[in-house]
Amino acid sequence: MNKPENESQMQDAKNLAIQYFKDEYGLDVEITDQEKLAEYISPQINMKGYVKGKPEESFNISVDYEDKKTTNFVMSPELEKAIRAKGIDPFAKKDAAK
Repeated sequence: MNKPENESQMQDAKNLAIQYFKDEYGLDVEITDQEKLAEYISPQINMKGYVKGKPEESFNISVDYEDKKTTNFVMSPELEKAIRAKGIDPFAKKDAAK
């Protein structure tokens, strides 16, 4: 894979993760670290970040750059508390068929 394509995938994954938090939880987040897994392992980019202005509300999330979906969302207890304070259960299944 060439460098521009790799950078494009990283930026697309970052944008997708940021939009996920905005859409699902009404949060503005900052991505602080990204790591792309080797393609033969999985088409994923793992990211770390936190809610803007609240570094204690941190998370890890992965984006599948082929399916354009978020996976493996893990959050700090502080972020879970903030999401619950909005009246949202971060562990509720979005689709009962899955």
